[in-house]
Amino acid sequence: MLLNTECWINLLRILKDFGYELNGSTNNLENQKFLWEIIINIKENMQDELEQSIRVNMQLCYLLEESEQIKDINAPLFRLNHILEQDFYRFDNDPYKGLKNFHKLIISSYGNINNFLSELKIVKENLSFVRKRIDQELIEKYNYLKEISLPLRGYEKMRMALLTILKKFTELHIIVSNPQAQEKLREEINEFINCYKVQYTKEHEYYHQKLSDFYGNLYSLPEYNALDNLSNIRIIKVAYNMKPIKKYIETFFPDQCEVINLNEILKKKVKCNCGFNLGERITIPSLKKIKPMLRKGIKEYLSQLQNKRFKGLFENYLTYNNNSFLIELLEINPANLNGSINKINKELIKEINEALSSTYPLKVSLEEIASYLDASYPVNQLDLLREDLEKGLEIIIKNKMGGMENIIMDDIIINLIK
Repeated sequence: MLLNTECWINLLRILKDFGYELNGSTNNLENQKFLWEIIINIKENMQDELEQSIRVNMQLCYLLEESEQIKDINAPLFRLNHILEQDFYRFDNDPYKGLKNFHKLIISSYGNINNFLSELKIVKENLSFVRKRIDQELIEKYNYLKEISLPLRGYEKMRMALLTILKKFTELHIIVSNPQAQEKLREEINEFINCYKVQYTKEHEYYHQKLSDFYGNLYSLPEYNALDNLSNIRIIKVAYNMKPIKKYIETFFPDQCEVINLNEILKKKVKCNCGFNLGERITIPSLKKIKPMLRKGIKEYLSQLQNKRFKGLFENYLTYNNNSFLIELLEINPANLNGSINKINKELIKEINEALSSTYPLKVSLEEIASYLDASYPVNQLDLLREDLEKGLEIIIKNKMGGMENIIMDDIIINLIK
């Protein structure tokens, strides 16, 4: 039995929209059989892709925070999937009955063939959208845009452009099935991101250039270099060494950015690894606020070094090194550092460490030792006397060596005095 003319013409139109054509459009049994086989193949090839696209669309909507659009986007896919999931698509089924049922189902679902073909176009564009992985591109761009944080003032134009683009994601039901809308959105997103990158790079470079200038000026201060050198004296400890100075600087000033591939980073992230934010400003204080801290540390070191405790060591060292820089150290007045700071260099620190690493004579009186001993000890327990003597001497040595670090006990000689 042959299909009526209207049904046959409609089926040929459907076949053409699916990308197939018969060798001749004559309505005969052979062509009906061939057409039915094509419809079954379309069903087999298309149904899995429809179901996959439905899942992708749902995920896309959830990730873009547009779950309310799921129904509108997937409605055409669900409708066609309903047509294809019927159980009469079998090669052993009569082609006439199969084609008639297929045509009847389309008319009952869509009203007429034109509505079906119009919606089929939407479905095909949606499938192409998923096939080309444009959904992943949109998710990536959306997440990038959402990460961008703009200051409240001074970026009104950029903020308006960003909000305008983000608002277009509320029209996903149009974007997924309209290649022109996809391309237009892609162009707008890329244009905005490029503008953002240019602005970010410009401000990032300016910010870190100011920071670099600050550190450059700081490190070139004679006071900074002098204190940095003095901090390398091994056995001297002062309150204002380089550690608190550096901690102060780290607290109020960020590290200098060492990134050399900012453009590559901005392809995936909205800001540099250094954490710089667009619109971030830095106020560089005068070095006059830091100089007093540096000078205070220098004075503490000089006061320690010129203490009587080290006089013997330095004099002993100078006996064998009469051309030593240490002579200049002993001449520096801690109260008046002007003109003397540059003398505190690495060569001087090296000689100081050499002098202080010499054997250290320590005067200890018998009275000091006696204060740590009990009145009497049994003759058969002289070990107790030795233990108390050692403990007492350790305490005396620590007290006398206060302000000195990394002392090697083997370098200390105790001179007993009455």
